[in-house]
Amino acid sequence: MTIAGRRRGPSKGDLRERALLKAARTIFREKPLSEVTVDELAGAAGIARSGFYFYFESKQALLAALCEQVIGESFEDMALWLESDGPSRSALKAGLTPSLARWKVDGRWMREAFVNPDPGPELAAIREQYMERGRSAIAARIARDADGGIAQSGPPELLARMVITLHSSTFAHVFAEPEAHPDEVVLDTLVDAFLRVIYGQVDTSHDAADEPLSARSG
Repeated sequence: MTIAGRRRGPSKGDLRERALLKAARTIFREKPLSEVTVDELAGAAGIARSGFYFYFESKQALLAALCEQVIGESFEDMALWLESDGPSRSALKAGLTPSLARWKVDGRWMREAFVNPDPGPELAAIREQYMERGRSAIAARIARDADGGIAQSGPPELLARMVITLHSSTFAHVFAEPEAHPDEVVLDTLVDAFLRVIYGQVDTSHDAADEPLSARSG
C-alpha cells in the first residue's frame, strides 16, 4: 500500500543518466574527448549504445552536461562569499578550495571545456552560460561594495570577467603542473590576486583581511 505523500525515488532513467555522467567523469579524466567513443561511455555506464542516445545527442552533449554539473557545484561553494560584503578573505578562500580540488582531479576535461580556445559549439554555449552567470553574480557583489566606497571604480562586469578568467587559468596551470606550488600557496596567492583586482590595495597578511577596508585604513 502506498503511503500518501511519500516522495518517489529516482526513476530508472534518472539512474541511467547519473551512471552516464559518473562514467564520463571518470573516463574524461584519462582521455581527451577526441579519443573517447560513445560505445566506451555506454559500456562503462552499463547501458547499450542505443540507450546512450536516449539521454545525450553526442559525447560533446554529455561533456556539456558534466560542465553544468561542475558549474552548479562551484556556485554552491562560492555562495557564502557571493552573499557577503567586503573582502571576506576567509569565505573567498573557503569557496575556492573545493574548486582547486576538482581541477586537480578533473582538470583534463575541465581545461578542454573552460580554457580550450575552440571547444566546439555545445561546449562554447555552456562556457558562455557559465561566464554570464559568474559575471552577473560577481559583478553584483562588486557593485554593492562600490556603492559602499570600498571596491575599485572600474566597471563591475569587467572586473568580474577578469576574476573568472584568473580563476580558470590559474587552476588549469595547477592541473598541468601539479608539483609547481603547494595548494596553500596557490590558494593564498589567488585570493590575494582576486582581492587586488576588486579592491586595489589590500592587506595580504592573511590575519586582518576580513575586516572592512575602511576599518584598516585609519
